[in-house]
Amino acid sequence: MQSIKSPWANTFDQFAGSIRESAIIAAPFIRRGPLERLARKLQSRKSVRIDLLTSLASDSLAEGLVDCGALLQFCEQIPGTSVRHLLNLHAKAYVADGHTAIVTSANLTENGLRHNFELGVKITSVQAVSEIVSDLTEYGGMGVSISTDHLSDLDRLVQEAQEIKVRGGQANRTGEDANYDNILNEISETLIGLRVEGPEFATDPNGSITAQFADAIRFVLKQQGPLRTTELSPLVRALKPELCDDEKDREIHGRSYGKRWKHDIRNAQQQLKRQGLIALENRKWRMVEQEKPA
Repeated sequence: MQSIKSPWANTFDQFAGSIRESAIIAAPFIRRGPLERLARKLQSRKSVRIDLLTSLASDSLAEGLVDCGALLQFCEQIPGTSVRHLLNLHAKAYVADGHTAIVTSANLTENGLRHNFELGVKITSVQAVSEIVSDLTEYGGMGVSISTDHLSDLDRLVQEAQEIKVRGGQANRTGEDANYDNILNEISETLIGLRVEGPEFATDPNGSITAQFADAIRFVLKQQGPLRTTELSPLVRALKPELCDDEKDREIHGRSYGKRWKHDIRNAQQQLKRQGLIALENRKWRMVEQEKPA
């Protein structure tokens, strides 16, 4: 294990140059400069697979903390790139193949590489790197895949928001604030739509919600251990806030049976129970250990 201090731009270049087949990069903020820097290092290895995990929160996009246009350009330059959006992502980690992982406080921005006082560690233990890959993959599973078409749509909305912001700073803001807020709402609704009706669930829109809640339940139980339903539900809601609308009740023959999302979580619990993946003991849900093949 090696300590990495700021500025770590040269270390990042070494990391990028060490990528042979694949890399995972998790960073809430991603800007154009470092992505172009990474693309240049990968020019001779365009068959490489790059998984980018970031947070496309509407305010981060509007403030330019995440550059959708740069993400789109990188995907075009490195065709084996996937982008996933995870709303509450805070981790910053960089993994090259299975040989090197860098866990740091630095986002993939010029400030992160050159100007901020950051601190991180470089890890080369094969087992430790494998565990980090597993954790990041699990985090990615909690997110949603973003296609290049969706990146293009989001980039267009962000540019509109930024143009409104510039006009508002130069002249009377009457009406501009409302337009700006409307675009931010459109960005948020676009991302929620991708989560609820994403392409990976398009063939089974009714089952998608159950599947996503099931993934969240397993994630929480793996991290927290056995929990009652009343303890589990708010933790799942924190992972999937866009699926937990308190304004929607479950109604049967005109009678309300409580919040719809809570029933969806219970449905997911029962599905996992039928699959033998979780069990209810002493009124608490727990993961069921799966036997490894001999």
